[in-house]
Order: sequence, then C-alpha cells, then structure tokens
Amino acid sequence: MKVEILERDKDSITFLLKGVPLSLANALRRAVISEVPVFAIEDVYFYENNTSIWDEYIAHRLGLVPLKAEWGTYNRDSEVKFYLDKQGPGVVYSGDLQPETPGVEVVDPEIPIVVLREDQALRLEAVAKVGDAREHAKWQAGIASFRPVVRVEIKDEQLFRELLPDIDPEDVRRQNERPQGVDTAVYNLVDEVLEDHPEVGEIKKKKDVFLFYVESYGNLPVDVLVRAAVSELLQRLEMFMTKVEGNKA
Repeated sequence: MKVEILERDKDSITFLLKGVPLSLANALRRAVISEVPVFAIEDVYFYENNTSIWDEYIAHRLGLVPLKAEWGTYNRDSEVKFYLDKQGPGVVYSGDLQPETPGVEVVDPEIPIVVLREDQALRLEAVAKVGDAREHAKWQAGIASFRPVVRVEIKDEQLFRELLPDIDPEDVRRQNERPQGVDTAVYNLVDEVLEDHPEVGEIKKKKDVFLFYVESYGNLPVDVLVRAAVSELLQRLEMFMTKVEGNKA
C-alpha cells in the first residue's frame, strides 16, 4: 500500500491510496467517520435556566459543540467537566464553557447557544465523555469520501463536443495525465452521456487506486485523524485475528 498526498491544509487532506482493494478503502472511510474516539458533552446539570429555551434543547446544542484534545492524552474512560455561568443581556456562546482542567476545549468559541434577555441567566455543569460516532453523531470527528481514479478516453471527438459542449476535450486529456485523473464533475457528466452514447468514448477506472478526501471537524488535526482511524482499524483486525486463532486452539 502506498499513499501520495496531493493537497493538505489545516482541516482537510486529499491523497491517493494505492495498491488496496475497494473493501479496505471503504473500511478506512468508515473508520474515519465513525470509529475515532473524541470528546463530546454527554451529561448536563442545570442549576439555573430561565431563558426561552428548554433544558433539553440547550443540552442537545451543547452536545453538538465540537471539543478538541491532544490525541494520546485520553482514553475511552476519560471525562472532563465544563462550567457555564452567564447573566443577560447577551448571547451565550460555546466559548463561555470553561473546562475544569486544561487539555480539553471547544473548537470554535463563537457557536451561539442561546440569547439572554436582561433578566435571564444560564448556569450549568456539563460533563464531556469520550465516545465514537457509532453511538451518536456528536462524537464524529470528521468526514471522508473516496472514489476510484478515473480517466476518460475520447473516441469520437466531434460527437463529444456536440453532446458535452461545456467540456473541452483538451482539458479532459490534460486531466487524464494527472495522478488523480479527471475531476469528479467531468466524470459524472461523461458517465451520464456514455450510458446512451457509448461510441463517444470510454471510462477507465483503476481498481486499486483511490482518490481520498478527509475533512476534520476540528476535534483532531486532519493528519492525526487519519492516523487514528488507521490505528483503530488495525486494532480491530488484531482483535479479529486473536479470536480466529483462539478458535483454532
């Protein structure tokens, strides 16, 4: 298996995954989406809430606030308390949540929670626990998608131009030369035309090379998120092999 990084920034990464079957590529996608453990608020204890929003609604909003912590500093039994105490008038933001101990904090401090009038107040204690998105989406650390690397072979350029006037055949040929192949939008349009006009050309897919896109929600840096997903996947494979070997005995 080989990985070739094409683009990377603070929250997203695009890379080629080479030499793997479709099933393994999809397993990695699922691991990124649902198996990486992160913090999220699970329990909320209200001491004062005379706002226009019920306790349950506020608790739900707090649960969806992304929290970040350094990978490796926590485990699935870790918990962190947050406190919030604010008087109106004003807006309660996610940044008003104050952790009891350092190391866990909100990703974006400007997420609005509730508006307070002059005579209103919100005072609560929230407990953040570690979980993964198999239990609830609030523990989802990011999103991932992939597709095979695609190249378009044009057989009838004149007909291609007639049926796809917005796509330049020369641009398609240039995209064919890139490691990631043609853009997804080009692939979708050409694929739709070829269903009725196969004489126009042919779509060629590499069976063991996939274009991956991963975006972090901020709970973890995107490169850490990918490594954590691989680690979780390997742990599950090791558990599976251990059980298989145990049954042999």
